[in-house]
Amino acid sequence: MDDIRPKLPAKPERFMDILRQHIRKQGLSYRTEQTYTHWIKRFIHFHRLKHPADMGAAEVEAFLTYLAVQGLCATNTQRVALNAIVYLYKQFLDREIPDLDFKLAKRQRRLPVVYSREEVFAVLSHLQGLFRLQIELMYGSGLRSAELLSLRIKDVDFSSNNIFVRGGKGNKDRTTLLPKGIAEDIQRQVKHVSLLHQQDLLAGYGSVYLPDALDRKYPNAAKQLAWQYLFPANSISQCPRSGIY
Repeated sequence: MDDIRPKLPAKPERFMDILRQHIRKQGLSYRTEQTYTHWIKRFIHFHRLKHPADMGAAEVEAFLTYLAVQGLCATNTQRVALNAIVYLYKQFLDREIPDLDFKLAKRQRRLPVVYSREEVFAVLSHLQGLFRLQIELMYGSGLRSAELLSLRIKDVDFSSNNIFVRGGKGNKDRTTLLPKGIAEDIQRQVKHVSLLHQQDLLAGYGSVYLPDALDRKYPNAAKQLAWQYLFPANSISQCPRSGIY
C-alpha cells in the first residue's frame, strides 16, 4: 500500500503534516511528496532537529556538502535533496535562498546495463507461475515495478492489446502494448482475480482503494471487479486511510 497517501488531520499542527498538506495543495505527485519529506527530514535531523525557519544558507550548504563528501552520494541524489530544500524554503516557508556555495557530488559516468534476449530468457527459465508472468509483462510492456503492481483490471484492454498506465513517473498517464504472447495468461489471471474477488465479497471484504476521492463520487466502485488490482496481495490487508479491510 505504498502508493496510498496517509490521511492527514483536518487541521494539522505538526510541522511535517502541514508540509504534506502544502505539497498536496500544490498538486504534486505522491512520489514527489515522499521524496521531499524524506530529504527534508534528513536535513532537519542532520542539524539536530533545529527548525528550518531558524536555519539558512549556511545550514543548507553544510548538509549538501556532507552528502557529497561524507555521504558519497551521486550527483542526481544531491540534486534531488537540493530540490526538496529549495521547495521547503521558497514554496513552503516563502523565503528566498541566496546563491549557495557547496561541494558538488562527483558525476559518475557509467554505461547502462542492458540484458540481451538470451540473458532475459535465462532469467525467465528460473521463474514459474505468477512471478514469471509479472516479469514477462514488465519486460514486454516496459512497465516499472510500481506500475505493474498498481495495474487494475480495467487498465488492460484485450481488444486493442493496450495497457493503460495511470499516474506513472511524473504522475503522468500513458499507454503501452500488451504482449500478445502472454495475453491468454493475463486473461487467466483476470479470471483468477474474479474468483478471488467473489470469495472476498462473500466473506464481507472485497473493497479496494480508489484514487482521487473517487470512492465519494462512485460509492460502489470499490467493490467492482474492474477496479480490482490485476496482481492482488496474498492476504486481506487494511487500507491505511479508511481502515477498511
